[in-house]
Amino acid sequence: MTLTEAYTYVDLLLDKANQPYFLNTEKDIFLNLCIKEFMDSRYALMRVNQDYSEMFGNRVSLNQNSAGYTITDNYVDLPDYYHITTARLNNTLCRIVSDDELSELRFTSNPFKQITPDNPACAVTTGPGQTVRLFFHHGPTSPDFTAVTPAVPDTFAVRYLIHLTVSDWNDIPEQYQMDVINNTVRKMGANIESSNYDVQVNEAQL
Repeated sequence: MTLTEAYTYVDLLLDKANQPYFLNTEKDIFLNLCIKEFMDSRYALMRVNQDYSEMFGNRVSLNQNSAGYTITDNYVDLPDYYHITTARLNNTLCRIVSDDELSELRFTSNPFKQITPDNPACAVTTGPGQTVRLFFHHGPTSPDFTAVTPAVPDTFAVRYLIHLTVSDWNDIPEQYQMDVINNTVRKMGANIESSNYDVQVNEAQL
């Protein structure tokens, strides 16, 4: 389904419900909101069900050799970041934790929680200018992705999702496009206090 066809569906469904006409730019606002809600509700299920993974066409893979990224010592900047899906440090799967938890784990004496080369961790945080950065740690020292001879640099591999909007409409499988459209129409046809909005929110969690 093209975006133009999606607009037609929205118009048709709103017209049948005797709702006011919306400009395409106004539809985009609601569609973007519903795409975000749809992505958030499916993110936790990506590893469980391949069908949900198909929703995320804009998945980025990168490592320490990827061009166009800022990579310095123990972090990498992630442009247009939305959700991280997996990360490895020196080919070992990382625990993905919060920034605060990463700080705590670096200095914990609990042997079951300590960060080690066999149990590395990473966390997404915000750098200068609202830059999204992914920090790695394997204790007791920080990794170094830019080490030069004779030192041996550490390695990483990351997969993350970037934002999906109406500009990426063709990246959304058609079976999910209809879900987004239906939720968009409900949101456009109901104000925030109505029971229709509550129904839409509940359906987004299914």
